[in-house]
Amino acid sequence: MAYSLNQSLWKRFFSAPCALVDNYLKLADGPALKLFLYLLSCEGSPDDEKIIAATGLSAEQLEEAAMFWRQLGVMTDSGQEAPLQLAEKPTLPSPEQPSGETPKKVLHSRFSPKDIADMLGTDSDLKELFTEAESTLGRTLKHADFETLISLRDYYGFSEQAIVLLLSHCADLEKTSAKYYETVAKSLFESGNTDFHSIEAEFERLREQNSFESRIKRDFGLNVKLSKRQSSYIASWKEMGFGEEMISLAREKCLDSTNGLAFAYIDKILKSWHEKGYFTPEAAETDVKPQKQTDGGFDWDEFDKFTLGLTEKEKK
Repeated sequence: MAYSLNQSLWKRFFSAPCALVDNYLKLADGPALKLFLYLLSCEGSPDDEKIIAATGLSAEQLEEAAMFWRQLGVMTDSGQEAPLQLAEKPTLPSPEQPSGETPKKVLHSRFSPKDIADMLGTDSDLKELFTEAESTLGRTLKHADFETLISLRDYYGFSEQAIVLLLSHCADLEKTSAKYYETVAKSLFESGNTDFHSIEAEFERLREQNSFESRIKRDFGLNVKLSKRQSSYIASWKEMGFGEEMISLAREKCLDSTNGLAFAYIDKILKSWHEKGYFTPEAAETDVKPQKQTDGGFDWDEFDKFTLGLTEKEKK
């Protein structure tokens, strides 16, 4: 199919450089092209407000588009005579870091649009990675995505397949920004998970942990997001070998003793059972708390302090 414009509709024209199509069209996204064409068509140096009103761009989109052309050297701010300087490429840390030394920090590499265009011309794998990334994330890639994806492959050492797996995980969470998936990648790198199979296993572990946490939340009657500390408690209970039934039983004992839901109290109960080897409801039921006496001979609260090591603050 051939494509052409209806020239009879246009009364006013302006010239556009062929270099826009030859060198930059493949890399520039919609907002960048909008800014470029608008600046070509207007006289003078319009301010942000005027550009936003004319192009429909948001302030954030305008800022990213302007940065794209500045890095290329195509556009400069008033008083700025040269494009932004690019940081030197960082060195990939050795995976065999001597013990006792602080691991080198992997930096985010910076590339100009021309650098990326040159890479695409010689690296078919990178071009395919960008295509897969767009499909997986369900959106058009921005310059920050190009830089981050190159960093993940060339500096962090992730394979193209591992990167797509990482992006798919983030897309499932509906968190597709370059900043977010780079943060996930850093966490994987720091934990030594850089190959496809170890990343797949780690994501499966996280899915299982999240599912377990959701079931515990439902049992506890909680409809709010858990704090990091509460999530840490649940993760530790699972690591100790307790299933939902035992955690639910500990919750009931907490409610019986405190008339409230206290994660620290439940944690103390489960740790006590773990130390005693109680991993079934039948075994836990043998851990009976003596009845509180009314004649002052036995104090229930003192029993809690002695057996669970709880303070009044933790019980609450």
